[in-house]
Amino acid sequence: MSNFKIHYSEASGFDCGVHLEPNPHVNGHLHYQERASPTDEYDYDEVSLVATAPVGVLWEALELIADRLQQA
Repeated sequence: MSNFKIHYSEASGFDCGVHLEPNPHVNGHLHYQERASPTDEYDYDEVSLVATAPVGVLWEALELIADRLQQA
């Protein structure tokens, strides 16, 4: 699977996303990150995806983000 970023942001400054990329702040290549405002540090969580095809990966990543937004 190639590296990717699927990111969501709001006018309030909240942003989050699912990233598959090297990041020195995270253990693991695939992670979820979020912060409440641009001045805050990101919180990182390692995640896993079942899908390997691009469309499935997109749907799973969007589901992770949607689940987090419903918790807020």
